[in-house]
Amino acid sequence: MKISKSKLVAIVTGVISISICILYLLLITVFDFRSILNDQLTSFSENKVEVYVENQ
Repeated sequence: MKISKSKLVAIVTGVISISICILYLLLITVFDFRSILNDQLTSFSENKVEVYVENQ
């Protein structure tokens, strides 16, 4: 089975492209999770007050 040079370049380029996409999605997932985690951690340090008003 002989693969021409243009097909080999296309396959290698496709593999590199898919690898970059997967790496990008993983990085975005990690950084998004860190922002959620940071928001949770900073909200513990804030003083929160809840006020309920009952109308009769």
